[in-house]
Amino acid sequence: MKKQTLFLSHFKDLRSVLVRSSIIFFVIFIFLFPFSNEIYEFFATPLINQLSFVNGSLISTKLTATFVAPFKITLFVALIISVPLIFSQIWKFVGPGLYKKEKVFILSASIFSFGLFVIGLVFVYLVLFPNIFRFFIVTAPGNVDLMIDISQYLEMILALFFAFGIAFQIPIILIVIVKFKLLRLNKIKSNRAYIYVAAFVFAAVFTPPDVISQILLAIPVIFLFEIGVLISGRLFKS
Repeated sequence: MKKQTLFLSHFKDLRSVLVRSSIIFFVIFIFLFPFSNEIYEFFATPLINQLSFVNGSLISTKLTATFVAPFKITLFVALIISVPLIFSQIWKFVGPGLYKKEKVFILSASIFSFGLFVIGLVFVYLVLFPNIFRFFIVTAPGNVDLMIDISQYLEMILALFFAFGIAFQIPIILIVIVKFKLLRLNKIKSNRAYIYVAAFVFAAVFTPPDVISQILLAIPVIFLFEIGVLISGRLFKS
């Protein structure tokens, strides 16, 4: 009976966490929604800057896209902003049941992970976008008028954001793997060559089919792998 009561209590707490998290996300989205066009324009700026050199433009081939594209990018921004607040709600639920060392590790890893994800997004916006857009525009035939559909552009940038956001989690993934002894650090180091090849395969799959964007993803992946190896070696003896 006590176990059942305890389970129901935890279930109610979990439901409260999910409800509060949903409310947090919804409130942030509602606040941002009036600025959805400005948010889309912000994310379109790197492309518009490059298109201006060839008198290109963004277009919409569907009437609904003028609403849907800004709506989706605003959802994405609201999700990123709400993550720390949602995590605080989850932490209130799971934190009391953890030991002090577990709390320190999970809290540090979570903050580090979110920071790396944000750095990945900034890297895409400031470094990747200008270079790949310039590459595609420069290589376009001279008799082609560049008119980019806003929906296709949105799909591409979201895919790149998620690809780089995930790639920038590599140090955290390595730290977790070594800490919980899923693989020995020496074993990971001995397979560097395969990991380097995998980095370029990952880049080829998740970036546009051009050498520049693939290199701009593969190199950070390799660098972050080495950072993860270095940190893991300092934190844990393997």
